[in-house]
Parts: sequence; structure tokens; C-alpha cells
Amino acid sequence: MFFGFIKKYGLKKILLASCDLLCALIAASLSIALTFNRDHAPSIFVGLLAEKILIFLLAAVIVIPIFRYYHLYKHKYFLKTGEQVLLILKGLLIDCVIIILIIFIVKTQEALHDSRLQVILFFSISFILISLYRIFIFRPAMRSDNLSENLSKFFTRRALAIGAGGLGRFFSESLSMKQHYHIDLVGFIDDDISKSGKNIKGIPILGSTNNLNNLVTEYDIDEIYVTIQKIDNKALLDLIEKCKLTTCQINLVSNHFDIINAKLDVNEFHDLKIISISSKASPLYSEKFKRIFDILISSILIAIISIPSLIISVLIKLTSSGTILYKTAVIGKDGKPFFWFKFRTMYEDNDPTIHKEHLKRLIVENHANQKLINDLRITKVGRILRKFSLDELPQLFNVFKGDMSLVGPRPCLPYEYEIFKDWHKLKYKVIPGMTGLAQITARNRKDVTFNDSVLLDLYYADNQSLWLDLKILFKTVPILMFGKGGV
Repeated sequence: MFFGFIKKYGLKKILLASCDLLCALIAASLSIALTFNRDHAPSIFVGLLAEKILIFLLAAVIVIPIFRYYHLYKHKYFLKTGEQVLLILKGLLIDCVIIILIIFIVKTQEALHDSRLQVILFFSISFILISLYRIFIFRPAMRSDNLSENLSKFFTRRALAIGAGGLGRFFSESLSMKQHYHIDLVGFIDDDISKSGKNIKGIPILGSTNNLNNLVTEYDIDEIYVTIQKIDNKALLDLIEKCKLTTCQINLVSNHFDIINAKLDVNEFHDLKIISISSKASPLYSEKFKRIFDILISSILIAIISIPSLIISVLIKLTSSGTILYKTAVIGKDGKPFFWFKFRTMYEDNDPTIHKEHLKRLIVENHANQKLINDLRITKVGRILRKFSLDELPQLFNVFKGDMSLVGPRPCLPYEYEIFKDWHKLKYKVIPGMTGLAQITARNRKDVTFNDSVLLDLYYADNQSLWLDLKILFKTVPILMFGKGGV
């Protein structure tokens, strides 16, 4: 597990995070020590010290996830000066706000004692220490071309590139000019038999993708870079799955996933469009913890929405004839259908033909993923419910039951699923959700095509984690509150 962690993130980033944690721990210790009052009675001091240590220990530890949120462990930021300092400042401010909230919630005499001064000291000392070592020690060392051979090997990641065409050549040339990225391109892999045994500017073509696992083992590879430009989405996704059979970090150097970079800012480097994909989703989270999280949060939300749901039910009943809830079959994980519920937003006995034709045109012609405009089937109350997605509140029961998750690709209707291409259907290898990447980044957007929205869902399916789920949930809240993209 430890070596898998190193292989995924690299020693360079682990060292950087460790130093951040050390600086934060020093700042936490000094903030308490410098405000220590010797006049306190021993019994009071023991209680005060215990609470303070716990609070500021938490402050130090959460620096890492906050910095990760601000991309401070990506090359394009930790090798810069101005942007990095600004992000460190933002991250530490967020950290201090969290600590102030914790102190306010605890609200004991010990927690409140000298808390304002201690938070200021923690912020100031940690900002100075982290900024100084990152800018004047770590950054120059990483950018230096004169690192000792042993130290350079310590940071260097051994890599294979799949695809020895024009993009592969460009990638190779870029790495040769960017020694501070510490990526050693060991060789290329290409399924074109005519290229076998040749080399590109001194870098050999070692074989085909059929020998991928053997080559990874033989050359002790840490990362795989897919540098194929002319490949359809289905073939690319199949290739990614083949790469996942190795233990390597997988990276795409391709314009096929441009929507991910445009909407999520996941690019590792400033000048190379590289998207990292998790080699293996954590079964501990996706199969165990995610389900517990869904049950817990959906239970709380069901209780919270009980009164608003009652009001919505009355409004639906008073303004149009028919049932309050709309029940229909949709497609879930692995293409299996289940029934979901929504508050009814349309008049009864409406003709679905117009919707079917709209979806068919959208999918087949790859149009922007937009809803029907001026749909006469929608009631006046239904229009408001749809704008703020209130019609989907009953799906919390689907989440509680296990048919859905809070976060995941949105389920689709059976006649929609029949039009899908094979690679579109791959997004349902995970449990569908009430919200997802496509909803927070591409909801009713004219600049995002249907294929783009599927790629966003596929990225989520390959990279799902608690961290990503929380980011999606937090970004969903303002979209719902302001009805952004709703129709």
C-alpha cells in the first residue's frame, strides 16, 4: 500500500506535502508556546493545553487537503512564485476560518483563551515558513539542472509513451527541454509493426500494447503517457482500461479530453496538456464508505425536506390534475433499469414524442446538452421546480434505497440508452447519481456537447473519491440556489 501510494503521487509531491505539514506543526507549536501564561494554575493549564493541542494539531493536518484543493501539489503551481504565494495565502486563510469555527463551536473557556492571538500567530508563522521553504529552497532545487545524480534519481519518474506519432515526438521533445519535470521517458509503445525496433531521437520503440505489462515490469515504469491523437473515443477508453491492468499512473496527452482541462483545471503542467487518470478506484471508498455516506446524508436531507416537500405536493395538486409523483423506469449501473420518482412537472397524458426526437438529435448529432425550450407540456409550478431542480428531491429515497448515489452520472431513459454508442454506456460502470461533474460544469451549456458531458462522467467514474464527491456536492448547492442553467 505504501509503495502504491508513492507510485501514484511520486516522492517529490510526498516530500512537498510532508514539509508543508512539518511547517504547519511548527507554527502550531509556536502559537501555543508563545502565548503560554505561567500564572495559570496547573489544573487549568492541563485542560487548556489539551484542547489547544488538539485544535491546532487539526489546523496543521488539514493544511494538506486544503493545499491540494488549491492545486499546490501540481508542477504548474509549485514551480511558480507569485501564483504559489497567493494560493498559500488563500489556503491558510481557509484553514484559519475552519479553526475559528471549531473554537466557536467548542466554546469552552480553555478553547477561547488567547484564541484570537494564537490563530493570528499560527497563520503568520505558517505562511512565512511555508512560503520561504517553497520559494527559496524547494522551487530552486526542483528547477535546477545541477542536482546531484542520486538526488535526481530520487525524484525522477520512469515513463512509457504509447503512440510514436507526431504527438509522441512533441511530447518527447518537450520533456527533453524540461528537465525539472523529472520524467525519464524510457521508450515508446506503438502497435504499428513498421515502427518496431526504431527510435525517435534516441528513444527506442520497445514494442506494442500487447506487451504492455511485461514492458512495465522489465523497465520498472512509474507512469504511462498516452500520446495518440488519431483514435476514436471507444478505442481510447479500451486502451485506458488496458493501462489500468498495470500499477502505473496513467496520463493522457491528447485533445480527446479537452473538456476536462477546460472545466476542471486538472492539468499538471503549464505547457503540456496532460490529464491524470486514477489507475484503480479505491474499492474501500466506492464500494463501502460511499454507500455509508449516501445513507447518512440522504437520511438527514429527507428529514430536512419533509416540510418543503409537503408544500410542493400541495401546490402540484392545486394547480393541475394528476398524481403528485411521477414514476418511470431509468437506466442505472451496468445498464440495469430501476424505477425513480420525481415531483410531477408536466400535465398528465402528454406525448413524449417531442422529447424522444430532441434526445435522438442531441445524441446522434452531438449537439450541446440542452433541455427543450418552451415545452408546453410543463406546468407553471413545474417550470419553477425544474429551474431549481426541486422536482428531483424524491430521488433521495432512491439514494437511501441504493439504486442511486448522491454523486454520479445521471440516469437516462431506456429509449435514450438505446441510442447511446457503446462508449457512452461505459459511464454506467458506476452507480448513477443525483448530481455529477456534467451537472456542475455543463448544465444546459451551449459550449458543451453531449460527448463532452459523457467524457466528464467517464472522468468521474475513473477518479471517484470522497474528495471529488465533496467538491461536486459543494458546487451543486449554488447552482440549485440560483437556478443556474435550469429550464
